[in-house]
Amino acid sequence: MHQVANVPHIPRAAQWLFTLWMLFWVTVILFNQGPQNFFWLCNMAKFIVLYAIWRGDRLLLSSQVGVVTIVGLGWGLDFLTGLALGGHSPTGFTNYMFGDELSLLARSTSLYHLGLPPFLLWLILRVGYDRRGPWLQCGIGAVAVVGAWLFTEPVRNVNWVWEPFGVEQTWMPDPLWVLVLILAYPLVLYFPGHWLVLQFRRWMKTGG
Repeated sequence: MHQVANVPHIPRAAQWLFTLWMLFWVTVILFNQGPQNFFWLCNMAKFIVLYAIWRGDRLLLSSQVGVVTIVGLGWGLDFLTGLALGGHSPTGFTNYMFGDELSLLARSTSLYHLGLPPFLLWLILRVGYDRRGPWLQCGIGAVAVVGAWLFTEPVRNVNWVWEPFGVEQTWMPDPLWVLVLILAYPLVLYFPGHWLVLQFRRWMKTGG
C-alpha cells in the first residue's frame, strides 16, 4: 500500500456516523440481497471510503469521489424521472425501487446514492484531492467488474456484466464483454467524474 500523505483531520463525528451507517447498511443488504450485491461499483466504494476516512487516505477518497458523484447523479435523475413516469425509470436501472421484489427497508437504503456524493465532495474539500484518484479507480473498477462476472448471478446484472440497459448481451463472448466494460467505465464514469470533481473544486474556490 502506498504511503498515506499527511492530511487534515476528518471529524470524528463524520467517521463514526458513516461507520454506524455502514453497519446498518451491510446488515440490511446481507439479510435481503446477500454479499454478491457488494460487487456493485458504488457499493464497493463505500467499503473503500470507510477504510479511507479512518486511515486519512486522500488518494483512496479521491479514487471514489468521481465515480460516486457521476453514478449518484445518474441514479438520482433516473429515479426521479421514474417517479414522474409512475414507477418506470427510463433506463430500467432504478426500476427495483418501484417494485416489491425487495423490502421497503432494503430499497430505502439505496437512497444513499443521493447522500454519498455530497459527503465525499465535502471530504475532499477538507482533505484535498489527489489527481491520481481516477487512475487508481481503473484498477479497483476492474476488480469489481471481474468479480461481478465470476461471483454473481446473471439475474442480478451487477455492474451490467450481463444485461446493459436491460438488454441481454449476446454480441460477443462474455470474457470479451467484460474487457469492454473494464475499458469503457473509465471513459464513461471515472474520468468524467474526475472532471466534475475538478469543476466543483474550482467553483468552490471562486466562491460559486
